[in-house]
Amino acid sequence: MDERLRNLAKSSPNFGILYPLKPLLSLYGAQAEATVFTNPNSSLVQAGQFGEVLAEELITRIGMRVEGNRQIDRLTALTRAGVLIPETRRDFDQLRVDRNKAAHAHLFDTARALDAVRVCHKLGLWFHDAISGRRTVVEFVPPTDPQAIERISDPGEAAELNEALDGHRQALTEARTRLTESTSELEAERRARAEAERLIASASVNNAELLAQIEQLAAQVAEMRVAQTAAYEEARQAPRKVDPAARDLIIHRAQRRAPLNEIEARKEIDKLLRAAGWVVQDRSEVNPMAGRGVAVREFTLATGRADYVLYVDGQIAGVIEAKREGTHLASAVAQNDRYAGGVLKEHRLAVWREDEPFAFRYATTGTETYFINRLDPEARSREVFAFHKPETIADWMRRAEEQPTAPTFRAALRSVPELHRNGLRPAQIEAIKGLEGSLALDKPRALIQMATGAGKTYTAVSQTYRLLKHARARRVLFLVDRNNLGKQALDELLRTPRPAPASTSRRVL
Repeated sequence: MDERLRNLAKSSPNFGILYPLKPLLSLYGAQAEATVFTNPNSSLVQAGQFGEVLAEELITRIGMRVEGNRQIDRLTALTRAGVLIPETRRDFDQLRVDRNKAAHAHLFDTARALDAVRVCHKLGLWFHDAISGRRTVVEFVPPTDPQAIERISDPGEAAELNEALDGHRQALTEARTRLTESTSELEAERRARAEAERLIASASVNNAELLAQIEQLAAQVAEMRVAQTAAYEEARQAPRKVDPAARDLIIHRAQRRAPLNEIEARKEIDKLLRAAGWVVQDRSEVNPMAGRGVAVREFTLATGRADYVLYVDGQIAGVIEAKREGTHLASAVAQNDRYAGGVLKEHRLAVWREDEPFAFRYATTGTETYFINRLDPEARSREVFAFHKPETIADWMRRAEEQPTAPTFRAALRSVPELHRNGLRPAQIEAIKGLEGSLALDKPRALIQMATGAGKTYTAVSQTYRLLKHARARRVLFLVDRNNLGKQALDELLRTPRPAPASTSRRVL
């Protein structure tokens, strides 16, 4: 390949990332980008070729056999295999349909060509993340041509193109905004806008250089396409053997939604908090008594800012750290010691525990959330599917106040009283002691294996009783796979002494 072609493709801000995976994809994307304003019909054709090569590359990497050699056949096969979710399939179809119209009816629609390039960028990132496993937050860098709108005679088309370009610039600014690295939202937006303008200017220079050489280099791109078609046809007829686990991993990644930038993540976090019953407020309008639980954005601490501080019953008890996708959340929530400095003097009276200002901590990207309870002995983080309700945290706070020596369930597991035999068989005693010892070491999973007739059901019921009474477990799931085992378990529960009533409701499932 000509070195000029290689350098121009790799330097494209929208498609350079694809060069290591598939050079031809990078080239078609860069060509479509460069010709948006000068030859939108050609741009639409090249965008369609981008979609075709991308579909071929996916089929080759997954090792699929496809009947038929049209793009619609490839897309149908990828959809049936679960690679293409509806949104991704629509993007591929848009490129396919527009390419056919441009090839047969000629479409000199600049706004449409610009949108096709944006779709190519979106699909290219989707492909990159599905293959590499990375979660890349990269927004489309719109190509520019100051005279492009002036050359359009149709006022409606000119207005549509101008609106599209403004929207892309705003989206790029939003994607480059890093709230956690700035002293204020205005400062973050100012930095992001300046960075977006630099990227757009750089893209404009790259496109001008590519456009100047595009006719000279077109023959090389055509040769690469011929080689790609031959290789794909061979792979289609005799698919290569692919490790099933590797294939399933690509499909799983392909089905994920696109990663969120920080602005999008904050909106999603707000929505998740409200769904869990929290009142979300800005720091300029703090009212801790607006609800049972109040989450305050951009809260000022003694050591900086917290993305969200959590009030429960008017007391500061928790904190949420918003992260960009790709951050290792487990370590982020466990190792962040900057919260130990606590709050400013004017908020100190509202802190629930002076020795642990933020006992309940979360780290989240809006799609993934980790939680740590700092009151646990040897506290460690774990993934949760949602934020806890304010009522749940209020229960934890009340428990910690009532039982300071065992403020949490995990702490209580370390102080369960000695097991009395009470007619238990040696195997049952060994099983219960072994399980409680494992739980006390914070091992969340355990397997008890006992012979038929050894009294497994009575062992499980006895252990359930001890967890409810001594560790104050709220509920225990007792799962069986046959009706007679369920009846047997119920009989054992009815014969076993029940724990004394407590202030919180408990039930055995």
